[in-house]
Amino acid sequence: MAYSVGGESPSTSNTFNSTRSWEYDVFLSFAGKDTRLNFTDHLYHAFIKGGIKCFKDDVDLPKGEDIEYLFQAIEESFCAVLVISQNYAKSIWCLEELQKILEFQNALGRKVFPIFHNVNPADVRDQRESVGKALAELEQKFKGDITKVKEWRKALSDIGSLSGWDARNKPEAELVKVIVGNISTYISATVPYCYVDNLVGIESRVCDVEKILESELDNKRVVVGIWGMGGVGKTTLARIVYQKISCNFQVHCFIANVRDTLQKEGLVSMQEKLLSGIVSNKISDRYQGEGMIRKYLKYKKVLLVLDDVDNKCQLDNLAENPNWFGEGSRILITTRDSSLLAFQEQRMYAMKTMNKNESRQLFLKKAFKDDCHDEDYLDLSNSFVEYTGGLPLALKVLGSYLHKRKRAEWREALDILKQFPDSNIAQVLKISYDGLNAEEKTIFLDIACFFNGWLRKEVTQILKSCHLHPTIGIKVLIEKALLVETKCCTLEMHDLIEKLGRDIVHQESPEVVGKRSRLWNFKDIKEVLENNKGYQTIQAIAIQDNYENQDGIKVHPEAFLKMSSIRLLLLKGMKIDSRLLLPRGFKLPGTLKVVHWPSFPFEALPLETALNELVHVKMHDSRIKQLWNLQPTKMKFIDLSYSKSIIETPDFLGVPHLEHLCLRSCIFLVKVHPSLGELKELVEVDLHGCLNLEILPWELKTNSLVKLDLGECGKVEALPKFDRGMEKLSYLDVSRTAITRLPESFESLTGLRHLSLSGCKICNLDKFSLKVMPLTKLYLSGCGLNDGSIPDGLGNLSSLIALDLSHNDFVNLPTSCFSSLSRLRFLSLGFCQKLESLPRLPPKLIRLNVSHCDSMEPSSDRQLCHLVALLDHEYRGQTEYVISNEEYEEYDDAPSMFKHIELELFP
Repeated sequence: MAYSVGGESPSTSNTFNSTRSWEYDVFLSFAGKDTRLNFTDHLYHAFIKGGIKCFKDDVDLPKGEDIEYLFQAIEESFCAVLVISQNYAKSIWCLEELQKILEFQNALGRKVFPIFHNVNPADVRDQRESVGKALAELEQKFKGDITKVKEWRKALSDIGSLSGWDARNKPEAELVKVIVGNISTYISATVPYCYVDNLVGIESRVCDVEKILESELDNKRVVVGIWGMGGVGKTTLARIVYQKISCNFQVHCFIANVRDTLQKEGLVSMQEKLLSGIVSNKISDRYQGEGMIRKYLKYKKVLLVLDDVDNKCQLDNLAENPNWFGEGSRILITTRDSSLLAFQEQRMYAMKTMNKNESRQLFLKKAFKDDCHDEDYLDLSNSFVEYTGGLPLALKVLGSYLHKRKRAEWREALDILKQFPDSNIAQVLKISYDGLNAEEKTIFLDIACFFNGWLRKEVTQILKSCHLHPTIGIKVLIEKALLVETKCCTLEMHDLIEKLGRDIVHQESPEVVGKRSRLWNFKDIKEVLENNKGYQTIQAIAIQDNYENQDGIKVHPEAFLKMSSIRLLLLKGMKIDSRLLLPRGFKLPGTLKVVHWPSFPFEALPLETALNELVHVKMHDSRIKQLWNLQPTKMKFIDLSYSKSIIETPDFLGVPHLEHLCLRSCIFLVKVHPSLGELKELVEVDLHGCLNLEILPWELKTNSLVKLDLGECGKVEALPKFDRGMEKLSYLDVSRTAITRLPESFESLTGLRHLSLSGCKICNLDKFSLKVMPLTKLYLSGCGLNDGSIPDGLGNLSSLIALDLSHNDFVNLPTSCFSSLSRLRFLSLGFCQKLESLPRLPPKLIRLNVSHCDSMEPSSDRQLCHLVALLDHEYRGQTEYVISNEEYEEYDDAPSMFKHIELELFP
């Protein structure tokens, strides 16, 4: 509880608090003869130890200075503490100080805290006993200026009337502790808001962190991690929260810039700082320091802020376990690496960048200070704000740099920034990059230069094909706030971090483009490929944007011969067949691991050497006829979708490690070589839309297969035989094929979760028990099903989420057909024109289609109306959820994820 004087709350605003800063927190007024060497000395040192900056004349008053210097110190102090003792009224300096203190109290709302040391407050108020005698003596001394004594009398009367501390017969140590605690509470409750006045957007963030800290019981120990990218304001937020709440703790310590402090001063100095208010002993090594922390702070309520932590060892020797501290302790950690925050009672606060309004406000504040900003600068200001992407550090640095500069200088600065990031900003952001290992740096630079905004799944596939380890590498980048994954499963970098990565590559060779490791700028790529200026340092080339207005690139015949380290070639942003002019005899280097080349103009890959290194090929809409001439033994990923020249596939035994084969909509493909069924590492086969496909492997023995898509392959009449070990197959689509019977081996697919037989007149479907499969999605639209051909066990598919029975010939579905489907959310019976009534519906259904059910009985209309009311009541206002592209993924508790309830009733 904050100490209050005169009935005012510590949070009461005043002119001083809102418009002035101060040099000292406390001005200490006392009679040196009485208390300088005892009570006041203890109080002063307690203030200093508690982080309260205190003015004390024998410490802070320079020799030779007079009372005017004291008056200036009073004016520059946030509040005043007066130790009123037996001889206080005898000291003219004390009385002058008192008068000036009360003057500022009245004029500026300054707080005054009296301590009555061995005197009765009533004696001070009424000028009795020693106070009265002292004033009587002063009246004799100042007979010619009695007005001065009257002013002193009034001042003493006023101070004696204030609520304060009566120190008579009180243990001094305990009283000092109470006084310092109350003063600290008062200052802390007021000081942060003065800082907030000079900051933008901080108040809401402070409130958010305070709520997290206060969300637990007082006896709980809580760790809060403030996490985010460099320059986003983590330290500022932590410092304000610390200043605001530190008074509520027995021990509080803010260790700034742990990363740098550890390097410059060592771990022991930080341990000594944490213990400085408790023990004065020197610490010999970190192990002794750890033991002392656990010993002396075990029963103390501690507030500890560890700022800019980047390594777990820094935590291990300062706060490895919250149980090192007493009940109610709070630990705040600011970091760029979320993986460090793995405490049992840990809470995470993700520090976000500023929104547009906050960004504009901060930028203008720094660029124009207190001056009104010129409207002529508004468009340029918006450009700089957009450039910063809401990063506070960048807004401050750029705003301060542009202060008092002319409009022409603003324009030039903006042009420079578009090419090179500001060095002050880059230096802060680069700290996280420097903390990565060599492979993590490679992944970071690849994403910064090429893959910002791509799907995580696709980036992972490409980087794996380059023999990197992106699963853990991408996770590390996300933990270090260098990368984020969106709800749509894309990877995105802040614009300034992307610019940092690209600048790192640029600095590899500022003058010679061909000596950089990665090329993404069209102009640079054109220079290298046309003039044969590539070197062995080039690892990757990517043309990703649409360059229709650019001249084509006339590729030099030997353009790639010097690029002995190139692993990645992405040409996905332009009409390659017309914009990339390839000479006769053009060859690709044998070091390539990944090639993305839409509209590929050749019938086979023009490789310089054998395909020993090629792992990943994606060539949509290409002219390719032969997938390979030699055996590409390392090939894992082939995507030649929409390629119209492929008629049959080659023998796959030469690609034993193939995992993904996508020949989607290769409309002239007739035959898939039977060797495909022998591949042991095959995961996905996509032949959807191959309209002329007739011949498939007779048997599939690939036990690793997860997805098989034959949808829209209208000439496929039979499925391959499935090996008994194919329980990993979870996605099977044979919709709108010519298949009429399922092979007996079908029931061995015990891992099947997505099954689509829509448009197939399967005559033996009722022979199989689907209940042995963990199906979540079942599509039987247009299968000619009637009342007697419903698949066995349909009502027992407890994991089913989506069921499509539309366009069938049902008249009356069994009463209990759906009622046991406890997880069913989506049901379609649309265009079942013979259906007369609905059976009992599942309890958690949220989407129902019964459109064009022309024979439906009117009574079912009432059932639907009841269902609408029920669903509207139960699911109104739920948050929206976007289903992943992984269609065979299981969704638990799906109804709570959807916002809209769609029921299609009668037309």
